[in-house]
Amino acid sequence: MFPNNPELQREKYIKENYEETRVLVAGLMQCKNFGDVVISDCTSYLVRKAFAQAKVRKLKLSTIDIRRQKDKASLNRVRNSDLVVFPGGGFIKYKQENFPKEMGRITDRAEHYGIPVMYNAMGVEDYDGSHEGCLAIRDMLRRYSNRYITSRDFADLLNNTYLKDHSISAVRVADPAVHCADVYGISRDESSDVVGLGVARSALFTDHGIPVSGEQLLDIWENIISVLDSRNIRWKLFTNGLRQDEEFLTELLERLGKADDRESVSVPAPQTSRELVETISGFSSIIAVRMHANIIAFSLGIPSVAFVWNDKLRFFGESIGCSHRYLEYDMLDNADFIVDTMIDAQVKGYDSGALEREKKSAYKSVADFIIPFATNLHEARCADISKRKTVCWGLPNLESEKLNKDFFYENVDFFVSDDPSLVGTTCLSKPVYGTDRIKRSFGRRPFVIVSETIDYTPCAQRLSDLGFRERWDFTNMHAYRRYIFKRGDIFIDNPLPADTHKS
Repeated sequence: MFPNNPELQREKYIKENYEETRVLVAGLMQCKNFGDVVISDCTSYLVRKAFAQAKVRKLKLSTIDIRRQKDKASLNRVRNSDLVVFPGGGFIKYKQENFPKEMGRITDRAEHYGIPVMYNAMGVEDYDGSHEGCLAIRDMLRRYSNRYITSRDFADLLNNTYLKDHSISAVRVADPAVHCADVYGISRDESSDVVGLGVARSALFTDHGIPVSGEQLLDIWENIISVLDSRNIRWKLFTNGLRQDEEFLTELLERLGKADDRESVSVPAPQTSRELVETISGFSSIIAVRMHANIIAFSLGIPSVAFVWNDKLRFFGESIGCSHRYLEYDMLDNADFIVDTMIDAQVKGYDSGALEREKKSAYKSVADFIIPFATNLHEARCADISKRKTVCWGLPNLESEKLNKDFFYENVDFFVSDDPSLVGTTCLSKPVYGTDRIKRSFGRRPFVIVSETIDYTPCAQRLSDLGFRERWDFTNMHAYRRYIFKRGDIFIDNPLPADTHKS
């Protein structure tokens, strides 16, 4: 009807040119324990599902391995994101892994550039206020960039220690890997009569303070296999892919005198997360040490019996109503009891509705943050800020060869700075004022972009105190460059010819 109407042009421009939203999932993507990769794959699936529910059409989701991001260039992917997601798993620990340093590299960059961080389904293993690594994680979780956190197990411990007196608290949710059957499109082999025996490295129990040595583990598995053989129950050994787990499997085969029969009594180590799920789908039931071997089995509807070497296994067993199948270390000497428990699990399966309940919880963990985040981001990007003055808080790096001076000439009305020596000067032909300048009335509150040369967090906190709304009244420099509706857009100043709107 009125093809040059600005609102019609706005709708057309949104539809055709809406900038994609960039989500970075930072997990253990290159870990050979493919249970960790399954977590990241499932969380990525849930993020996409939540964005679809929010009706955000353009989503660019990418992943990085937190252990591989060590230089400035590789960490630019954090800077270029709208959201960073830690997907889940035992990240809140500091004794067995170097997670405080590895996660810290990513969160340091997110904090500087004002990139929000979501911690999904975190596993919490301990708290020690005198341990440097523990305190590093505590400080990381309390940063401004941390906008949301859930826990797959010990939310109360997380809230009472790491997040004590913090504005954000965690709730308990299910592990995202309960969705793996849907994520990979894999179902169990109903005709299988083979029991999978999932072994893990010899020092796994002792490393977590459980008095079960590698030699004892060999005895335990040898006794279980002897009982299975005596009952004519077929079995095969498997691992989640970790090299140390495969080494234990080799040692066990030698103990059994079956080193030459490896291909017939064990499954080759998986090379991808999908292969791990496919391996487990081929069993009638499993007896397994690794937590995510049991979670994958649960997702596939395959009964499992687990050995508890960490509280997280006990917690998962309780959450799905199968505590009696998650065996403490003092039960592992009774091979007949272990096999009887497995047979009972085959007969009874899982409690009705347990899987759907856990899947709903895992999705809610993601959707409760992602949907309002995506909606608010879309709203901010579609805001018409053409009639507002645009202010840059902090000065650009004038020595940078990559500095886009035209950007500042065309978009910025003036700069503000906390540095008294800069106030009253000019930058790129624009005046530099003190930060009090943004308090003054301009008819409409100015739109503030925070320069990448300064820390975003203190600026954001001050702007929030002044009543500004993040990503509506202000944002970081890099995000602003991807906004659609800003001064000079063609639908505002130069209406398109009428024939461009014909269908």
